[in-house]
Amino acid sequence: MRLNKKTPFGQFYEEYLYHEDYLQLSKRRSLGIEPEMEAAKATINILKKSKIKINSILDVGCQTGHYLYSFRKSYKQNLYYTGVDGFSNHINAAKKIWKGDKNSQFVKSWAQKIKLKKKSDVSICINVFTHLPEINKSLKELNRLTNKICIIRTPIHNISYRIQQVYNKKWYRHSSVDPKFEFNLNGEPKSYNLFNVYSKEFFKYCIKKNFGNCKVNFIKDTFFNQKKINKKTKKYLGTKVMNGLQVTDLMIVPNYFVVIIK
Repeated sequence: MRLNKKTPFGQFYEEYLYHEDYLQLSKRRSLGIEPEMEAAKATINILKKSKIKINSILDVGCQTGHYLYSFRKSYKQNLYYTGVDGFSNHINAAKKIWKGDKNSQFVKSWAQKIKLKKKSDVSICINVFTHLPEINKSLKELNRLTNKICIIRTPIHNISYRIQQVYNKKWYRHSSVDPKFEFNLNGEPKSYNLFNVYSKEFFKYCIKKNFGNCKVNFIKDTFFNQKKINKKTKKYLGTKVMNGLQVTDLMIVPNYFVVIIK
């Protein structure tokens, strides 16, 4: 039986530990077989528009390094890339894919406690914060490891919402939870993934608390090709665009790029 495992920082992670299709999609993107993520191209455009000279990049929540593929396409200079991910299956795959790239390294580590000491000019953390039970530890780590600019992509709204997508084995084959027992006697889900939306005011407060004196810009993510996002992939409950809004299953996902300039 598969266990309902948690990270040391409190979130369940069946999706990342057992979901082979999710891993294979990231590998295909890293190899250039699958198209780049629209968010990857948008992140690079934001960096280029900032006109900040960069020589090194930290990617927190890197999966198999598919953002490295995008950076290598877009930057002629040899940027040094460090990819961090908490899941061994993703890191091990990344090391195999990028073993010939001398200007990159991959480190198994959680966003809340990153096993690195050296700072990078740029740090990025894309589609991670929405899944974290608490965000200040990760912001503190990003500040510690960033020299110039940090870009976070996550859902932002004027109201915060804590959303739990509850797993059961009938709809999600990587779960061991019987649908009849999704919730324990206290009404708490036995296994779930978080899809949190944070208010702009709260998120900015947390940034200022952890980064200190910095400039913060919230850029609504409208930098996507609707046809490419709506293209079918093997990822379960993939993101779609409906009436100009990104939607995952029943959830509207108001993604923003949060740009922190130190």
